[in-house]
Amino acid sequence: MPEFGVERDLAVYNKLLDVFPKEVFVPRNAVQRMFNHYPRQQECGVQLLEQMEEYGVMPNVETKVLLVQIFGKKAHPIRKYQRMMYWMPKFKHVNPFPVPLQLPEDPVDVARFGLARIANDLDAKVTVYQLPCTDITETGEEITIPHVVGIQSPSQMELLAKHNPNKPVFVEGPFPLWLRQTCVHYYVLRADPPEEKVEEPYDPERSLYYPLRLDVDFGRDLGDEENFDVEDLDEGPVFAMCMTGRGDQATLNQWISGLQENNPMLGQVPTLFRVNAGPQELSASADAESGHAHRPDTETRSEEKLQRDGEPGVIVEEEPQRRQGRNQ
Repeated sequence: MPEFGVERDLAVYNKLLDVFPKEVFVPRNAVQRMFNHYPRQQECGVQLLEQMEEYGVMPNVETKVLLVQIFGKKAHPIRKYQRMMYWMPKFKHVNPFPVPLQLPEDPVDVARFGLARIANDLDAKVTVYQLPCTDITETGEEITIPHVVGIQSPSQMELLAKHNPNKPVFVEGPFPLWLRQTCVHYYVLRADPPEEKVEEPYDPERSLYYPLRLDVDFGRDLGDEENFDVEDLDEGPVFAMCMTGRGDQATLNQWISGLQENNPMLGQVPTLFRVNAGPQELSASADAESGHAHRPDTETRSEEKLQRDGEPGVIVEEEPQRRQGRNQ
């Protein structure tokens, strides 16, 4: 069914159920019902309903009528139908940030949508540093320029401005992000984890039962706490994220050059690349290995310092994030 694009068509599933003969597999007495009358046929009906559940297809009254005519009111397919009708409406809108069934075909729009889902700040801005296009060189060779879309919040800009210029920042990736059946990859600009915190020595005179100091605000209740407990991770701060059509260093340099316009600190901080081969580079290397020459493995990690001699990227569009921030 996925080969023909009808895996989400309810009418097709009902037509497949209509292929079963009617009133042939219905148990006639309690003994037949007890010993699972026509088990292969019932298993086939259950598998059909499981595929409907997998693709989020909600059965209707016609589906129930067909199942009753084919297998009877107490068969396993009918019980599967009842469980689907109970749980699927409950889980249909459980996700507050649903992914649309049909993703946009434009890779720039897909990158915007994916970065908006990863970002955890409503004030984060999505910036298109480079649009995809095709250019022809002087030699007549056709080259494809990939898209570069990034996102950064004001809080990330403040963290980057306070970063120590003597410590490098790293470009890491690609990291996969699944949007239904579509897998996109993103890159992050981050720093090393902070230094280990020195634990305060334990005071033997301290007592939890008789504390030396007790700060109590009797005008507040336990549920009136306005401060959020944010857990500090040891992964290091993330300053920006981007998605690009090609994960090579030259394309990522365009992203870093575009970030320098709003983050002058990047011109003083060394940038190191911890970039693995993306899916396009892997496919290109596989094609090269099957040809005349053999190239070395492109998945080896490299840490090369970013050269600051290049031209800064041109920002062609910038828009605020209007969607709710969310973590991956």
